[in-house]
Amino acid sequence: MKNAVAIGYASVDYPAVLDGYFKADQTVLIKQRPADAFPRPGGCPLYVARPLAASGCQTSVITWVGEDDMGELFRSHAKKAGVDTGGISTVVPGATPISFMIYQEDGSCCCCFDPGLLGTEELSQGQADLIRTADLVCITVGPPDIGMQALDMASDNCAVAWVAKNDPKSYPEELRGMLGQRADYIFCNVHERAWIDRALLNREKPPPLIIETNGAENVKVQHGEQVGYLDVPALEFNDASGAGDTLAGGCLAAVLGGERDAAQVAAAGISAAASLLRQRP
Repeated sequence: MKNAVAIGYASVDYPAVLDGYFKADQTVLIKQRPADAFPRPGGCPLYVARPLAASGCQTSVITWVGEDDMGELFRSHAKKAGVDTGGISTVVPGATPISFMIYQEDGSCCCCFDPGLLGTEELSQGQADLIRTADLVCITVGPPDIGMQALDMASDNCAVAWVAKNDPKSYPEELRGMLGQRADYIFCNVHERAWIDRALLNREKPPPLIIETNGAENVKVQHGEQVGYLDVPALEFNDASGAGDTLAGGCLAAVLGGERDAAQVAAAGISAAASLLRQRP
């Protein structure tokens, strides 16, 4: 059985859809929030890990939570999804990161993020062992020094995936350069693509598979000189949080399952993301 680790920040999310817009000194009604999970454990590594675990891959998240109720909620949610929790470290003292995901009437989103543990994260021996023995290491938005350590620890035979995010604090130039030289699979959106192209300059390895999303538009699939586009299903939803990370996880699950056709890999990711969004009215 293949084993994978997804590395990055944990988060417990409070998503809500407004019946209007934020205005100073004025109340606006919330017209929708999840009825089944509020708050809802999230964060990039957990969204990536869920489709991998669902495919039968031994999957761990390497992340950090506080010794609080939110940390226990995150851990229990990961376990329920079939994700190994051995890579979740508890920081004492510390508060589990939380995010308020507030969607306005026009679909725009304001994310208020409390990083909680920012700057106190360290790799434990157990987390380091998971990285050293992994068949796949996926770097998502997280502590940049941890990402660089993980790339140094990963074995030469380990596949590396990079889930990009336009966050220069989590992805400083040094880490982007390391990922550009090492990553076999890269996931980004159209606004992040310039970062990817710069990171790939002077790459010595064969080109990576790059899967680039653009909202409700077609997904671009590029492997070297080969470029294709896949349709995405027309869906109605208010809360898209985690969709891109879930797409990455679905793609990686297909890869570890033996799929080598780039279009089929991307199609598996699109299917995983669509399945997530269909669960949200």
